[in-house]
Amino acid sequence: MAEPSKIAGRIISAISNRGLLIIVVSVVLVALISIGLAYRFILPTPPDTLVMTTGTERGAYAMFGERYRQILAREKIQLTLLTSSGSVENLRRLNDKSSPVDAGFVQDGSSSPSEVKNLVSLGAICYSALWVFYRSSETFDDLSQLRGKKIATGPEGSGVRKFAVSLLRASNAADPPTLLLDLSSADANKALLEGKVDAVMIFGTEDNNLVRELLYAPEIKLMNVRQAEAYTRLFPALSHVILPAGILNLSRKTPPQDIHLLASTTNLIVRKSLHPALIYLLLEAAVEIHGNAGWVNKRGEFPSPREVDFLQSNYAERFYKSGRPFLLDYLPFWAATFVDRTILILIPAAVVLLPLLRSIPWLYSWRNRRKFYRWYGELKSLELEIVEKPESEKMPEYRERLDQIEASINKIRVPLAFFAEVYKLKEHLDLVRGKLTHTSRSSKEGDL
Repeated sequence: MAEPSKIAGRIISAISNRGLLIIVVSVVLVALISIGLAYRFILPTPPDTLVMTTGTERGAYAMFGERYRQILAREKIQLTLLTSSGSVENLRRLNDKSSPVDAGFVQDGSSSPSEVKNLVSLGAICYSALWVFYRSSETFDDLSQLRGKKIATGPEGSGVRKFAVSLLRASNAADPPTLLLDLSSADANKALLEGKVDAVMIFGTEDNNLVRELLYAPEIKLMNVRQAEAYTRLFPALSHVILPAGILNLSRKTPPQDIHLLASTTNLIVRKSLHPALIYLLLEAAVEIHGNAGWVNKRGEFPSPREVDFLQSNYAERFYKSGRPFLLDYLPFWAATFVDRTILILIPAAVVLLPLLRSIPWLYSWRNRRKFYRWYGELKSLELEIVEKPESEKMPEYRERLDQIEASINKIRVPLAFFAEVYKLKEHLDLVRGKLTHTSRSSKEGDL
């Protein structure tokens, strides 16, 4: 049978361990709640759906959107594509809070600063050349030569319509008898091939089927804009690009000479609220889709962090400087996102957790020492009474209170590490008891 002293020791140890466990569990619980709140409100789980506004059917933006959809599908992200009349409508959708659109293609010059407060750019992704196709026995090399013609300038809400009208006005070719028609790109192509219009102005890349259709049409000519550089000085949103001689067919030397064109820069625009993980996926897709050489740009020229109408996304800026997060090189998207979120959450959580962990020894010590504080207060109060009221009839009461305090001290349960405090408290109790004895003797001698 275990000795009474060993049993008492086990009881004291169990009680003290339980106290430490309560403190540790409380700290861990606070930390877990903090991390949970951070996961919920600071950086939520990335959605698995995305909505992108593109452009007209068969147009370059529609084809870009389809390629983005295929790439994001590899990471289990469902991309919904919405066709539009073009850049202007895309911008309107992105600014409309009731619209489900998260991303879209927007040309430089399509917006004003007041329209882009809640939007950011993931970078310029390509040049959209302004192709001016015409039917004529003459050779045109400037927009002013289109005066008096029937010109398809694109539908309302399209970027090409906005630029075409401005350029024709600057060239003094927009007023009657010139007739500007707001045909869709497909309808404009058909009308030009059938001879119902004299010219078509269309924005697009070499991927645009409508552009290719007219490039290879035998009776259709492409305008070589000799004053392209001058136009860019008057319209800063436009760039001067060159379609190199022979780019269409090297063996046949098509075209036979460099063709000077105007081009707008297309940007991939997203809402500021878009989750960072989806931003990185879009940037990865942009590199895959737009990173190669094109007819009017060199390899690696796009995507690029150009700022014209839109502020650059902080995540895009980081991407262009240091590349994608390294976790994506080793983990699937969902796993990389989880780890990245965990790291980002643990940093602020550590600010809360580390002080809490450092406070555990102090809390543990305070929790045990506070058991002595009350009795020190009782002793101090009793000592003052003995000094202030040393009457002999009070002495039995003082002794009884000292005995009660001593009995209470003997019942204190603390770990062995705090036993020194127990004995120190008893020493102080003996000091007060000695003062009581001395006062009692003095009181008796005084009565004699």
